[in-house]
Amino acid sequence: MPYIRLSVAKKLTQEKQEEVVSGLGEAMSRIPGKDGRLLIVEVEDERKLFFGGVKQEDMVFADVRYYSNFEYHKKKDFTVAMFDVLNKVLGTSKEKMCLTITEYNSWGALGGYKDEYYSES
Repeated sequence: MPYIRLSVAKKLTQEKQEEVVSGLGEAMSRIPGKDGRLLIVEVEDERKLFFGGVKQEDMVFADVRYYSNFEYHKKKDFTVAMFDVLNKVLGTSKEKMCLTITEYNSWGALGGYKDEYYSES
């Protein structure tokens, strides 16, 4: 159950939010075993984002979190796909986008808990 917190400088309509969330789900599928249908997205629009000390009118920052670890090329493919979605839907220049990816070795969801280093079997 991946999670993305999307901070956007400009205001988004409900339609744009839904279009972005749908596109991020498709981008997330680039990570093996990650299903966009289970993606949690928190959209924060009209955020005060500064870049180089200058307030930005059109900028996006994404904080991506999920269970497990993946190779560089899978994360790069996901990042490119995510930036493509944000550019297409929001019109934001890719030079005004940033993201972080945090990979966890344990995760609880849907009433259960998984840990890469422990198995109950």
